[in-house]
Amino acid sequence: MKIHLTINKIFVHSEVNNKSFFSDFGKKLNVIYGANTSGKSTLIQLILYTIGINDNKTKLTNILSERILIRLDITINKDHENIDYTFVRKDETIYIKDSKSNKVTTFNGISGNNSVEHSKLKEFFNNLLNFDLLLETKSGISKAPIETIFLPYYVSQDVGWVYLRKSFSNLDFYKNFKEDFLDYYLGITKFEDREKKKVLENELIEKNQKYNFYLNFEKNDRTIESSKLVDDSFKGKGQEFINEITARKKDLLQFENQYVKQSNLLTYNNQRLSVISKVSRNHNNQFPGKDNCPICQQILPINTKQIYEYYQGENDTLKIKEQIQSENKKIQSELNSLEKKINELRELLSTDYHKHIIYSNNNVTLDEWIKTQANIKLESSINENIGKLAIEIADLKKKLNAFKDNDDIERERIIKNRKFKEYYNVNNIKLGVPRQEDNRFNYVYDLSSFPFQGVELHLAVLSYHFSFNKIISETDGIHRLPLILDSIFKEDLDANSKEKILDFICNNQPIDTQTIISVADNKSKDPKIDYYHERFFNSETKLICIGNSIDKESILKPHDKELDAILNETFEIMEFL
Repeated sequence: MKIHLTINKIFVHSEVNNKSFFSDFGKKLNVIYGANTSGKSTLIQLILYTIGINDNKTKLTNILSERILIRLDITINKDHENIDYTFVRKDETIYIKDSKSNKVTTFNGISGNNSVEHSKLKEFFNNLLNFDLLLETKSGISKAPIETIFLPYYVSQDVGWVYLRKSFSNLDFYKNFKEDFLDYYLGITKFEDREKKKVLENELIEKNQKYNFYLNFEKNDRTIESSKLVDDSFKGKGQEFINEITARKKDLLQFENQYVKQSNLLTYNNQRLSVISKVSRNHNNQFPGKDNCPICQQILPINTKQIYEYYQGENDTLKIKEQIQSENKKIQSELNSLEKKINELRELLSTDYHKHIIYSNNNVTLDEWIKTQANIKLESSINENIGKLAIEIADLKKKLNAFKDNDDIERERIIKNRKFKEYYNVNNIKLGVPRQEDNRFNYVYDLSSFPFQGVELHLAVLSYHFSFNKIISETDGIHRLPLILDSIFKEDLDANSKEKILDFICNNQPIDTQTIISVADNKSKDPKIDYYHERFFNSETKLICIGNSIDKESILKPHDKELDAILNETFEIMEFL
């Protein structure tokens, strides 16, 4: 399901100079016109700047110096639902309000493409447009920049009419950018699919190497084979010896644990007995009416109650001492018994071990047999790993069969090349571009430059972008944005070429998206806009005039009070908490 983005209106305001600009956009063809250097390209660049593209920031130095805020209203059609979004950018901050939640999302510090906030903004756009192109750098795989979302739909004034995929700078930084970019927009394969396939292929190679290693090791290692023979000699008897030793060691461990517990209990009782003994001695020097208080040194009071408590305390102390001493006797007796059992078991284990080690069967000792068990375990582990790896290898091969291989991708590219060539040649005929037989100049995957100059080059680039846009429109799942062509007339174009270009654009513009073009037209020097309007544009065409079609650098005009409502609403978005 395709996602469509439509631009509804743009509003620019400078608080320091109290100047503004406002324009809405039509659903089909939009023509931005004005004198040279009036600000037509600036308006287009402000649209891109508002949604977070910093690539053209240097071109906006003059108007940004007026400390402007820019508001862009768009509509996203997604899953048969229209949601309005308002983007407001002020310097390094972008505010985004949507009509569904009526909330404002803010991104602070987005002027650096590598900043955390710009990455968050990129993630927002990726989710908004279901955009998931991945590109490869020297350091690994990363999500494509926001510029690549707009690149197929934007031709810049300066280099866009000469070089392909150069309307934004620094995209050549990515490895295999052209192939990955074209594959994504032509629906051939996704980079993450290639990456997953690569991971699976590497995993398959690794597991095959392990499988072959285990297989060859088991076949060729003589130690394992010898260990099997030794193991056969001691079957039954060796296990009998081990069971005897294991049982005695278990008993020994149990007695040792009991010995430790009883020793701890005896220590505790002795400490307790020491404390009670000290209490008893102090108690003998505290008889009521005779001895002093240990604290205040006064004679302890004497009455029947005090005398009773004194004798009662003495009796309790004596009784506890007797109990502890009696208990200690029992504990000591148990310790002596345990110690005897422990020593006997240790002697038995020592005797057994010596007896078992010297035991032999067919000139093979038990000691040798024990050492072979590691090899027996190794063989068991190898067999287990071989079986496990065989299952995993089969599973990996099954998963890899679901991916396209290089031959599949190349076949699909050829199909797309031929489809593009078909559209491109038709458009070239309409524009009068000379036919080229060499497929390097006809196939979308081969085209990097054109064998033309001047007007022919300009027309060939125009033909290319309309052909590419058409083939994208036929690709499932690719977002659709307005086709933006900045400065469709070169300064050296003659009148016939200009009319040919306008006629081509008006008759071949995308039917599912807006088209935005800019045209140089000076009211004081042979104005043509009215003629173009009558000859080429229909009633749905939206004309956007910059600087009265006369003034230079004239986007901003003194603020009109009729724009107070949109200005106040914009401030409310920026002030949303």
